Amino acid sequence: MDVITELKQDYAALAELLTDTIGSDYDDALSGYIVACWMKIWSGNKLYAPEYAKAIGCVLGREPSMEQCLTALSCCGDETRKLDVPALFHQLVACDATQKTGAVSDFLAQLNHILVAGASCNGDFTIEEANAVTAILKSLVASAKKAKLPVKDVPHISDPITPLKEESYLRPAAKPDVQGSTPTPEVPTFSTEDSDEKDNSITLHVSLDLSDLTDTHKDASPAAPEKLAVPPEAKSSETLESLLAELDSLVGLDSVKQDVHSLMNFIKVTKIREARGMKIPTISYHLVFTGNPGTGKTTVARLVAKLYYQMGILPKGQLVEADRSALVAGYVGQTAIKTQQVIQQALGGVLFIDEAYSLANDSEQDSYGKEAIETILKAMEDHRNELVVIVAGYDALMHKFIDSNPGLSSRFSKYFYFPDYTGEELLKIFERFCKTNGYTLESDVEESLLKTFTALYDAREEHFGNARAIRNIFEKAINCQADRIAGQNSFTDTDLETLTAVDLENAIKKG
Repeated sequence: MDVITELKQDYAALAELLTDTIGSDYDDALSGYIVACWMKIWSGNKLYAPEYAKAIGCVLGREPSMEQCLTALSCCGDETRKLDVPALFHQLVACDATQKTGAVSDFLAQLNHILVAGASCNGDFTIEEANAVTAILKSLVASAKKAKLPVKDVPHISDPITPLKEESYLRPAAKPDVQGSTPTPEVPTFSTEDSDEKDNSITLHVSLDLSDLTDTHKDASPAAPEKLAVPPEAKSSETLESLLAELDSLVGLDSVKQDVHSLMNFIKVTKIREARGMKIPTISYHLVFTGNPGTGKTTVARLVAKLYYQMGILPKGQLVEADRSALVAGYVGQTAIKTQQVIQQALGGVLFIDEAYSLANDSEQDSYGKEAIETILKAMEDHRNELVVIVAGYDALMHKFIDSNPGLSSRFSKYFYFPDYTGEELLKIFERFCKTNGYTLESDVEESLLKTFTALYDAREEHFGNARAIRNIFEKAINCQADRIAGQNSFTDTDLETLTAVDLENAIKKG
């Protein structure tokens, strides 16, 4: 029986043990934990073998790309990052303490077999891999003993230690430069020698439709990460002039509009200098958007992506929105894979990260956010001609976030501040909601609304919702209108489209 087939059977048996003992389906959590363990084990050799992807496919149901594996291995090689005891093991310990079936000891023995099999899937089992397996099992045994569960010591590893099997790992090979041929990406490796300067750069350029690796259903359609949206690429019918006109038509944001116009002017002049063979400065197109929620940051980011496309900065011009939940996974190593998936969808356009400061929590325990940041920084370097990153969030928190990492501060130097909307601007936004959705305001309502919105602006707190707050009021107003007229026997068009002072008063009272 080959190693891969054996791994599939062993994983199925371990999953069944969990289900029988705990009584719940922990398949996703178990597969994620095993992959995280393997990544930690394999990272000790600082090399990549194609069999790694096959082993991962045994438990996840699909194989990751080589670039995903390399990125995860690079992140897991950081010795400061520890693999936490998973929640499923704590649950198993609690059940075994009650049932006294010895399930924990059986789990440890089977897990030991799976980890060793994964470590040796490419034909070697090095001392570094053996030490990593032992460290993982020791942490689980210590956790069980802490819960006063009588368990055996770390399972014995009977497999013989072998030298590194050099031929099983991918090495960079020199490729002849044949004119007209398609270049073959160089496969990066990690040096096994100690060095003060470690170059872990990944220069692969792949254009794959990457699916969510945590989905264990092979035939299911790939699901986009939570809070991740990939709009179409920039439309060919759009022009630089039409996009700038759309920007200028937005309510308020005068300083932001000026900043965007200035940036486009700078790019235009730089392009002209480049065309004439003149020296051009090194430019960073990455941006920081600061301000409260509901101030139009996402809308402007989408326009900037399309403007970059029109100016020839980006090949596609789409915008991919993400936040911490779309980038961070539950285990060290898997965050890099999840973040890479988002990055792949953003290539050619803009990756927009809302509330980016949440990736750099003050807690030293949050290594996952750090892992996401490092993966993004590497992608910004590797794909500098096909990826722009815009980070957004509260003003003070964003400055703190950028200053927290030298890699961030060196790449993000342009700040666009989005001010809160004034009372007059909030009224204009409300009127646009009405027009867009086919509603009109009763005569003489605007004056009272202006007073209300001005009062909202004057009394605003740190987390004032701006346009979001106005949207909420609009939605409550149309609900109040529906409640008011629903009991009528007949309806005129005016009845159906008019928002009265009473509707608006009731909506504002509901908050």
